[in-house]
Amino acid sequence: MHNPAQFFAGKEITVMGIDPEGRGIQDAVFLAEAGAEVVATDLQTEDELRESVQALKEYENVELVLGRHRMRDFQNKDFIIRPASAPLDSKYLDEAKENDIPVEIDETLFLKYAPEITAIGVTGTRGKSTVTHMIAHILREAYSKKDRNVLLLGNVRGKAALPKLTEVKEGDIAVMELSSWQLQAFGNQKISPEIAVFTSFMEDHLDYYADDPDDPASRKAGMQKYFEDKSQIYKHQLPDDSLIIRSDLADRIGSDTSFRAVSDTDFPDEWTLQLPGKHNRLNAALAIMAAR
Repeated sequence: MHNPAQFFAGKEITVMGIDPEGRGIQDAVFLAEAGAEVVATDLQTEDELRESVQALKEYENVELVLGRHRMRDFQNKDFIIRPASAPLDSKYLDEAKENDIPVEIDETLFLKYAPEITAIGVTGTRGKSTVTHMIAHILREAYSKKDRNVLLLGNVRGKAALPKLTEVKEGDIAVMELSSWQLQAFGNQKISPEIAVFTSFMEDHLDYYADDPDDPASRKAGMQKYFEDKSQIYKHQLPDDSLIIRSDLADRIGSDTSFRAVSDTDFPDEWTLQLPGKHNRLNAALAIMAAR
């Protein structure tokens, strides 16, 4: 896409969260340059966000609302961009939903407005970062002499997806590390990547998902919610899409879903891997299957 302004020019958009270490600030700058009318809002103060304020103050089409959120900034907008970590019970996001305003994250908007590309998504309690980077490395080596870019996006520090709309082109590949919080938004928008990789699932994030982490029943219910978020990586796939999983996830995913199961024995014994450990042989096997 060489002219993203055609999609965002004139749109009224609230960007929720502009910490300089997050992706929201990059999204706000991109949208401002694309001609959108942007409200950039954050609970942190101007003193705490000096770097972000400096980056945005030159844009006349950006209004900064700092140290608070205003309810009106979640009304009468074309859409809201929230950080993946924003609590789903936020009264401001509830207000947007009450007013039928789409609530997006950076990655869902990227996939909606990108040209025809291949999206590979990776999630899992453990191993998702390693597998994501392995896939990107394999594909970059494979396409180094071809006119096909491989973008590393998602839950990668400092890697906002929306600004990549200015450089991504048809036929490129986006490899995305996706957390359970990001996948909540994928579920809300009924989006799944064409190739989904599920590396592992184990008890985690109890403080977020379980009402009472010390109560076994609450822990069990919380982990079901956690799995439901994780499963959005494949829930909305089309018939020709692919799901690749660690073999011990087969029973949890169930027989109603088509998948390819991988174990560490799928990594050839005669191959050498620089990363030590049996778990990394499994990670590599998952990455190889996804990159095929």
